Amino acid sequence: MPMRQEARIEPMLDDTGRPAVFAPLCRSIISARAESATMFGSLCSDPGCEMLLDLYWRDSQGLKTSLTSFCLASKASEMTGRRCLAEMEAQRIVERFPDPFDKRRIYVRLTATGRDKMDACFQTLLSGYAQTCHDCARKCGDAPDGARQEVPFCIAIDGVRQFRR
Repeated sequence: MPMRQEARIEPMLDDTGRPAVFAPLCRSIISARAESATMFGSLCSDPGCEMLLDLYWRDSQGLKTSLTSFCLASKASEMTGRRCLAEMEAQRIVERFPDPFDKRRIYVRLTATGRDKMDACFQTLLSGYAQTCHDCARKCGDAPDGARQEVPFCIAIDGVRQFRR
């Protein structure tokens, strides 16, 4: 019986050597996408996005991702997963590498370019959220005359104010 290979890699680190700062955001997006899939089914599916989010999360946690697991993350057919993989490889955002202990197994990981692009997407998303929160706080706050301005997208976490238009 062959020895079981180690299924860990070095976790992603930022420029200062700390763990990837966007990993928690990535996990939240994965959860939100799973919830939307529960509510809307395939209407909200994007196989390539699912694959990249799963790979980013796994890489950030220092987990190896087999080619089979990577394609399954697409939540689509194996052929769709392989087409997405081919496109990602053409864009040089992911790469395959062999398992040194089992030549039948192939792993997939983000390239430095892939990680930079994912980080840029997460940064854009967070910047948009930050601007939305800033706008909401400014507009939902008390005006000098004591009147409140309602913002259509503002939903207070504490449930006190809920403005949905």
